Amino acid sequence: MAEPPVYPHEALEYGATMEVAPGIHWLRMRLPFALNHVNLWLLEDGDGWTIVDTGYNNAETRGYWEAAIDKIAGKKPVHRMIVTHFHPDHLGLAGWFEQHYGTRLWMTYAEWLQAHLGRTNAVTHDLPSWINFWRENGLEEKRAEAYRDGRTSFSNVMAPPPVTLRRIVAGEEIDIGGRRWQVIIGSGHSPEHAALYCRECNVLISGDQILPRITTNISLWATEPAGDPLRRYLTTIEEFRPLPQNVFVLPSHDRPFYGLHDRLDGLIAHHQNRLEATYDAITQPTTATEIIPVLFKREIDGFQIGFAMGEALSHLNYLVVDGRLERRKDADGIVRYRRAG
Repeated sequence: MAEPPVYPHEALEYGATMEVAPGIHWLRMRLPFALNHVNLWLLEDGDGWTIVDTGYNNAETRGYWEAAIDKIAGKKPVHRMIVTHFHPDHLGLAGWFEQHYGTRLWMTYAEWLQAHLGRTNAVTHDLPSWINFWRENGLEEKRAEAYRDGRTSFSNVMAPPPVTLRRIVAGEEIDIGGRRWQVIIGSGHSPEHAALYCRECNVLISGDQILPRITTNISLWATEPAGDPLRRYLTTIEEFRPLPQNVFVLPSHDRPFYGLHDRLDGLIAHHQNRLEATYDAITQPTTATEIIPVLFKREIDGFQIGFAMGEALSHLNYLVVDGRLERRKDADGIVRYRRAG
């Protein structure tokens, strides 16, 4: 059985900072939803500073950043931001940093593209297409309306992202303050999520790919109805397996922790259990919406229904690719899943 994570530090207050390793500072910022915080990182970088992730675009986070930079960086420039992925709690202030501090964006290309699509509500972020896709998968109109009414557009929570970037790629080593940080690419939660590992200081900035307590959302998107994001996630988290068991993990949510390998085992077991629960629930033609109570025992509100639909579909499609389920659109236009054979 996987051992629970070991946390060497208590949670910070919002806006507070802590040097958790030499030259590596932890900042904790508030988020305006159920997952109520995000961790951000400020790294000493020779004659300046590098930040990893920027936080949500609101006045409170901007004020906390200004205070932290004045306190820690002083007059040294913040010349680079490395952003793990495109979600607004990570990229939301990238445009503000570029404008306010002249900070240059480093990011994987797919995540940068998704940021621009998200902010313009285009293609992969076309809300009517999402809702129609979920309706086809059994979502009731009342819940669809609740999601539409409660969703905040990326354009409201993300400063216009930079139009230029320095692309980062898998396996690349980035020099930050004379130390080499290896880029580890993951998928499933987002298309090309970048984590950073420094062998010299034995620190992993894991972003949302490896979280110590909750599991990151793995959603099937409307633009890829036959996709298999859960398999991509479970495959790419194995990229972290060669790292030492005693690596110090700096996640985007919760607290820094030790126990990477046990956490990898726990994440795999969690999803395998959910896959089996999903399969066991398919005793007759079943929609993705009908699988939500199998995967989530808590009440799902209008804001969370999109995450829940995405999770249900990702688990169902995994079983389709394995040949255990079949996916079929019935005469009423609703997609249902059946046991194969």
